[in-house]
Amino acid sequence: MKKNIALCVFFCVLTASAFAQLNVGGYTKSYWIPWRMTVFEDGETAHTTAVQVPWGEPDISAGVNVDGWSEWGGIHLGIGIANGAANRSAHAYSATAGGWVWVKPLGFTNAAGLDTFTIWLGDPNHGALMGKIGGSNLATYVLNNSYSIDRMLQQNGYKSSNGERDFRLEKQNPEYNTFTRFNPYSWGNANEETQNLWWPRIAAAAMITWEPVERFFFGFFVAPEMLRLLDWNPDSAKINNPILQGIHGENLSDDDINQDFYDIKQVYRKMQIGAGYTIPGVGFARLQFIGLRNVIEAAFQLTALGDLVFDFGFKLPFEGSDKEDAATWKRKRDFGASVAATYRNYDFRFTGRLDAAFAGSDSSGRAVKVRGLNMIGYLIPSYQLNIGTVGMDIGVEYEQKDDVNGWENDSLQAGLGLWFHRSLNNAQFKIGLVSRLPLEWAGSKQPTDFFIPIILEVGF
Repeated sequence: MKKNIALCVFFCVLTASAFAQLNVGGYTKSYWIPWRMTVFEDGETAHTTAVQVPWGEPDISAGVNVDGWSEWGGIHLGIGIANGAANRSAHAYSATAGGWVWVKPLGFTNAAGLDTFTIWLGDPNHGALMGKIGGSNLATYVLNNSYSIDRMLQQNGYKSSNGERDFRLEKQNPEYNTFTRFNPYSWGNANEETQNLWWPRIAAAAMITWEPVERFFFGFFVAPEMLRLLDWNPDSAKINNPILQGIHGENLSDDDINQDFYDIKQVYRKMQIGAGYTIPGVGFARLQFIGLRNVIEAAFQLTALGDLVFDFGFKLPFEGSDKEDAATWKRKRDFGASVAATYRNYDFRFTGRLDAAFAGSDSSGRAVKVRGLNMIGYLIPSYQLNIGTVGMDIGVEYEQKDDVNGWENDSLQAGLGLWFHRSLNNAQFKIGLVSRLPLEWAGSKQPTDFFIPIILEVGF
């Protein structure tokens, strides 16, 4: 496997080297927990330690990217090691590869901003419109987003009409709760097509970006080859060999040329199209339609208050019109509402956000099932010192009992952390003291946790 990755990296460099500008970069994030104390409900205590790195079993992330570009075109090739998730394997062989090519074909004129008109092909993504205020890596560590925990809850009697309880709100990239970027997850996300954050694997897609006038951005994304994960090949010799199926129905034919062609109505019905406009001195307004999720998103970043910046987002779902699509016919994903803010006064900075999902419905059966409220909040005050930054993270998640989860009581999980962060050019160091609180979640009391995470990030 290591030899294959090395050959891929060499090929990436060789391919991109023909361009006027060339950049070869890599990144990694890893955790070391030198001490963790877990106090269980029966009073038993466990003292443990761990190192979580992206190679071996990839709990965090790493990759190598190669970019080559000139004024009117470029190429991106990347190799990534996938985070552990239900829609991909988490082991030493879970490397993924992707890339895209982009060209500005109308650079001969700047009329109507045509010199900015860009066509992207491959598995591209674009974040010009996405939410502008994020969360915290310690807060997401406290609010555990492990798919294995969801599966364990289900095996222990957790009731759900769509397989898993989670993937209603984004924890690792909370800015998506405000406004989703174009193609948020090239390698797919979530487990079931009814979930808010579900996204298929993108095998082949096209994207257009354009700035026809100053301060106005337009984007369009469509993927003829979207694949759902059906299962993993049981053959241990093919441990990273997924069994996939196109979500647009049957392709035109199985020969080499026609196998990539899918029904045009099915493809364009799942397009993503959006636009944003910057109002000088006021803010940034955005609007988009995500056909794959049957949702309209709107957001507004308020910048008129100087050092205090807000980013508001709202998601409006609707039922699908295709009776053959069981994930959307008589089903509606959650409504979404999000508010995030950041404030800076000299060396002091405060970041906070509140994300909510609610009132998703399923009327495909005899009784209409309606989802209750799922809400996540972060508070992150920090202070800049000469040697680094000190701060605190507070993370809370609440989920209401409803027709879908079948809980007897509402659930709550929360934690807080004190941390020190130091930026060392291309390297980042962070150490914290974190506690998870013993609250009731999914009908059982969570253990009390104290641990010391040391986070290393390096990029070049």
